[in-house]
Amino acid sequence: MLKRFPWPWRRRRQRIELPAQLPVNWVLAGRLAVGPLPSDPLHWQQLEKLGLRARFSCCYEPELQRDPPPPEHWYQCGVPLPDHRRQEDLDPERLREALSVAIEAMERYGPLYVHCYAGRERSSLVAIGVVARIQNLDIFSALDWVRRNHPAASPLFDQLEVLETILAKPAASA
Repeated sequence: MLKRFPWPWRRRRQRIELPAQLPVNWVLAGRLAVGPLPSDPLHWQQLEKLGLRARFSCCYEPELQRDPPPPEHWYQCGVPLPDHRRQEDLDPERLREALSVAIEAMERYGPLYVHCYAGRERSSLVAIGVVARIQNLDIFSALDWVRRNHPAASPLFDQLEVLETILAKPAASA
């Protein structure tokens, strides 16, 4: 005689949580992408499938320590910039350096992924500056360009004021 098993007789399936896909947007097609800090090794794989192998981080060191580092073959650079939490005032020279480093990394290492923690303020600010310099646009046209391609872009007004003064003065090295 067959032995009956109590219902439900199947083992419960384990639910596997996969990380959500990283919301990455190309601001300059095939050259400059913007988004948040990758929080899972699979995010780095996603970025590699998009053709990215270089990253520029606007994060401070404590923000970077929470999440997995990029693969060893990635080129890494960055300049920490303050966000809405006001770690410090935005130094115009630091922002000028961030733009120079990002443009140089893009030219030397190919497509560049620019990120901050959430992919909204600091990374968007750098993207606006890079687009303005490369496309020779004023700040409002560059802001419009970035927002059309990266709708989450929301740099702070005072950050944009600093960027506008930097763009108005030609940089000695950039």
